[in-house]
Amino acid sequence: MINKQSIVLFFVSYVLVPRLTFLPKSVHTLLSVFGPFLLPWLVNQFNTSRATSRSVPVRPTPPKVQRALNLLFISAIGCLVLSLPYFAPENIFLKTQSRLQIEGNVLFTRLRLLRPLTAGDEILRTKLSGSGQNKLIYLAYGPDSLINCIWCTTNERNDSQNFFLYSLPKIIAPHILHLTVLGLATSSLVGSEGSRFRIHATIAGLALMVAETWYLGTYDISVNKRAKVLQEVDFVHWRVRFLRFLSFAATDGLFGLVLWATSTNRWMAKPTSIAERLEMTTRQSEETLHKLRALGLLTNSINRDPALRGVREEYWRTEGQVMAETVQEQEVMEQINRVITNMDFTALQGRVGEVADGILAGIDGLKASQTLSASGVSEVSSS
Repeated sequence: MINKQSIVLFFVSYVLVPRLTFLPKSVHTLLSVFGPFLLPWLVNQFNTSRATSRSVPVRPTPPKVQRALNLLFISAIGCLVLSLPYFAPENIFLKTQSRLQIEGNVLFTRLRLLRPLTAGDEILRTKLSGSGQNKLIYLAYGPDSLINCIWCTTNERNDSQNFFLYSLPKIIAPHILHLTVLGLATSSLVGSEGSRFRIHATIAGLALMVAETWYLGTYDISVNKRAKVLQEVDFVHWRVRFLRFLSFAATDGLFGLVLWATSTNRWMAKPTSIAERLEMTTRQSEETLHKLRALGLLTNSINRDPALRGVREEYWRTEGQVMAETVQEQEVMEQINRVITNMDFTALQGRVGEVADGILAGIDGLKASQTLSASGVSEVSSS
């Protein structure tokens, strides 16, 4: 059957996806091959979950989920703040607007004009002036690795792997902290609303860590040798750091949105099982029965006690006199006549009919639920 949804999916699968040539070749090929099959499946899953969610009433955010959302919000804001250049290590090439081929002494002479040099700057001056390879390592693994790693430099002139191993704990540490945040937000402390996404959150956090580690471990630092001007230099360490915290914030925001939507039954809502509905109905019936019994005892006590019975009769007698006197006042009569004159009795009759239909529908639903509960009890007893 041809409808608007099938036309849109056909256009996206066979017209739009083949024109996404800016994507990597592997991703573009996978989308072109599996897109026509994957997109309809995703749309059907979304429609199914939305239809299920519509059958379950929306509820406020549970308190435990609200605490998890606050944690994810704070984490996302913190990651966005840490992604700013102010919190990143200083890039002396950008600060001095110098090309990669500049002499080390000239580079730090320019830097001295901008700020006083430190002991770390003197170490960098020595290493950047002695070898052009150190400049490439500086761009790939940052200034801290080049300054503090005392065993990375060897006589083989191929020290990039040593510097990568030295930087590996600093690469993994933020991911471990982010995994801790995701673990707390999807732990059993949050309840079933959060624990149902614990595996997904763990996979997302590990995927980010593996992707960054694999990218830096396989990065060819000699790419920057061909950079003639500053705009062509790939500042890998700073770019990866920015993308790392940006991906953390995006992941936290995504899981926060999913937790909020699912916990409030706006998406992927789980219908209440027959056993839970039976237990809830039984509990409500017991509470109503207890209230009716308490009301019966209170009414019986009032009727048996002469003093209390007299107080009740005096109240209703006084209330009737007060209301009769109030209605007979001139101002009250005028307001009542004005309201009756402006009242639309046709609309009122329609609303009364709607209320009556709602009451009858509620009675029918109560009968259906009682029938369903009886069938569920019979099934449980037979099993």
